[in-house]
Amino acid sequence: MGIIIGKFAIAPDLPDWMQQMSQDGDPKYSKRLLEEIKAENIDKNLQFFSKKPHIAGSSEDEEVLAGYIHDTWKRDLDGARIYTYTVLLSYPNASDPNYVSILQEDGSEMEESVKSEKILSPEQDDPSVVNPFNSYSPAGVVVGDLIYVNYGDTDDFHYLTLNLTLNLTGLVAIARYGKIFRGDKVQNAESFGCAGMILYCDPADYVSGAGARVYPEDWWLPGTGAQRGTILSSYGDPLTPFYPSIDSAFFLDEKDLGLPSIPVTPIGYDNAVKYLSKMGGEQVPPSWRGKLNITYRTGPGFTSPHEKSKIRLYVQTYNVRKQIKNVIGYIRGMHEPDRYVMLGNHRDAWVFGAVDPSSGTAAMMELSRAMGRLLKDGWRPRRSILFCSWGAEEYNLIGSSEWVEEMSKVLGSRAVAYLNVDLALQGNATFAAHATPALNSLLYEAAKKVENPNPSEVAAGRKTVYDTWLANTPSEYDKSVPGIDGPGAASDHAPFLLITGVSVADMQYTYDKSISIASYPMYHSVYETYDLVSRLMDRGFKYHQAVARMWGEMALALADRVILRLDCLEYASTLERIVTEVETTQGSLLRSQNITLDGVRGATVDFRAAAETLHKKIENLDLKNPLDVRRVNDQLMQLERAFIDPLGIAGEPKYRPQLTSQDINTYPPHTPATSAVSGEREKNAHPCDEKIPRGDYPLLV
Repeated sequence: MGIIIGKFAIAPDLPDWMQQMSQDGDPKYSKRLLEEIKAENIDKNLQFFSKKPHIAGSSEDEEVLAGYIHDTWKRDLDGARIYTYTVLLSYPNASDPNYVSILQEDGSEMEESVKSEKILSPEQDDPSVVNPFNSYSPAGVVVGDLIYVNYGDTDDFHYLTLNLTLNLTGLVAIARYGKIFRGDKVQNAESFGCAGMILYCDPADYVSGAGARVYPEDWWLPGTGAQRGTILSSYGDPLTPFYPSIDSAFFLDEKDLGLPSIPVTPIGYDNAVKYLSKMGGEQVPPSWRGKLNITYRTGPGFTSPHEKSKIRLYVQTYNVRKQIKNVIGYIRGMHEPDRYVMLGNHRDAWVFGAVDPSSGTAAMMELSRAMGRLLKDGWRPRRSILFCSWGAEEYNLIGSSEWVEEMSKVLGSRAVAYLNVDLALQGNATFAAHATPALNSLLYEAAKKVENPNPSEVAAGRKTVYDTWLANTPSEYDKSVPGIDGPGAASDHAPFLLITGVSVADMQYTYDKSISIASYPMYHSVYETYDLVSRLMDRGFKYHQAVARMWGEMALALADRVILRLDCLEYASTLERIVTEVETTQGSLLRSQNITLDGVRGATVDFRAAAETLHKKIENLDLKNPLDVRRVNDQLMQLERAFIDPLGIAGEPKYRPQLTSQDINTYPPHTPATSAVSGEREKNAHPCDEKIPRGDYPLLV
C-alpha cells in the first residue's frame, strides 16, 4: 500500500508539450535565421518590385505585385489572404497636366513650368509614370501675386503677417519642402487666406555642399526633380472615418470630408528659380534663404519689369474611388496561436519607389522566405507571426488603417507588437529606430547581435549595428545607449498604436544627420530607381540585409520566448523624463496659470514602483505554470493599451494615446497655457519631416 501511495503522491514528469511551453525557443534558430537572410536575394527582390511604377490603385500594384506577394506567402508560409477596400484616391489628369506660369498683362503666359520630370536614364522612361502632384488637392485655376513663405510653418506666416504686416488673402504661396509635413503647410496657407500653394525642393534642403554633383552622378536631387506627396492630414480613407471601407460601410459625401480647399502642386527647383528670382518685396531673413543663386525676397508680386504680371497656378488633380488590397501572410504559432507578432511594409509607391517603399518590401520578402525555410526544417514559433503588405500608404496610411479598423477588436486583445519597415534605408551611415518605450530594450538587444554592414566601421572596432548606432546617435538622456525617437505617425505602425494601443517600432538605415537635408534627396521623385539604390546607396545590399536581420531577430524574440520581450521599466523612465522635461521647459508658464504637476509626478512614482514589482515577479516566475505565464504576458501586452482613451484626446478623436499627442496643442481652443507654446510642433519636427505628418509631444500642458 505504501508503495502505491508513494507512486501517486510524487508528481509525474511534465509531458513533452508542457516542457516545450516552459522553454524559450531554441537559440539555434536565431543564428540560422541571420545566416539565411541573403543580400543577393534582397537585390533581386528590389529589381522586381521597382521595375515599374506602382501607384496605389493601379493594376501594377493591386494585381501584379499584390498577387505575387500573396502567391509567394501562400507557398512559403502557412497561408495568405487578401483584404480589399474601396477608398478615395487622387491622381493628376494625364491629358491635362498641372503647371505654373507667369501671366503677363496682355494675357499671355511665360516661364511655364515643365509638366513632367526630365528622363535621365532609360529605366525612368515609362508611360505609366504619373506627373508630379499633391494628392487631394482640389482642381482649379488661381491667378494672383506670389508670396514666399519659407517652410510654411506658423512662425513663417506670423513673420509675414505680424512683422511685415502683410495681408495674404488671395495670394499664391510658394514654400520649400522641409521642417514640417506638407499637409500642414497647406493648412497654414488656407488659414491665412492664401488662394493656392506651390511646393518645391530647395537645394539647401536636398543638395549638400558647394559644387555637389546631382543625379545621375551622385545621389543629390537634380533641379528637374519634384516631390510628390499627399496633403491629407488625417489617416485612413476620408470617406469612412473610424470604420473600414468595406462594401457594407456608410460612405460620406466628398463635400463633407474637409479635404484641402486650395489648389496645390509641386515643382522642381529649376522651375522655382524662374519665379523666385523675379519677386519683389523685402529681402528675407537669413534663415529663410535657400541655396538658389538669387536674392530671396518675400513678395508679394514681382519686381520690374514684371510688376504687373501675376503667377498662374493651373491644377487639374481629381479624386476617384478605387480598390486597394492588403496582403496578410501568416505562420501559425504552436502554443499561443492567438497571439500575433506582426511585421509590415507598404507596397504602393508614387513612381518606382526603389527606396520608399520597395527597399522595405524587398527586405520583408527575403525575411519571410528565410522564416519559411526554417518552417520546412522543423521550426515553429510559440506565437503566430503575421507578414503584412499594405496598399495606399502614400495617401496617408489608408490600407493599414482600414485593416486595423476592421480588425480592431481582435488586435486589441491578441496583438503583441507591430514591427514596421517603411523603407529599409534612406542612407548608409547608421541604424535608426522609432518605437514605443517597451520595445527599446529589444531594439538594443537585436542590434548587438547583427553584424555591422560597414567594413570601415568594423575596421574601427565597431563590429555590430549597435556599436555604430551608439557612436553616431547616443541618446540625449543617457549617453550609454543609442537614441530611439518616439514612434510618431509617419507610417503604417501609426494605426496600430493610435487605434488599438499596440506596441510599435519602425526601423531603417539612415544618412548622417550632421548633413543638413530634409530627407534622402530623391524622395518621391521619378529618380528613385533601382539604379539609385544599387549604384549610389547600397552596393552589395549589405545595409538592406542588416535591417532585415534586425527585423527578424526582433520578431523571433517576441514570438519564441516564454515571457514577452516588452520592458515596462523603459516606460517608467520615459514617463519620468517627460515630466522632468515639461517642468524644465514649461514650469514657469504652468506656475503662472496655477497649474501643478504634483499629481503627475506622484503617478510616475507609482508607475515606477509597479513596474519594478512586475519585473521582480517575472524574475521569480514559475515558467512551468502556463496560467501564471499567460497572466504576466497579458499584463506586459496590455501596458500600451493602458494609455489609450477610446474617445481620443480633446479635439482629436482619431488620436487616442494619452501619453503623447500628435500635436503640441491638445485643446481645440487656444488657452493662455497652450497658445504660449503653439508653433513648437514645427520647431520639433523630425529631420525626415516629409515622411512624418505628426510628431510626439507629451500630454502634460
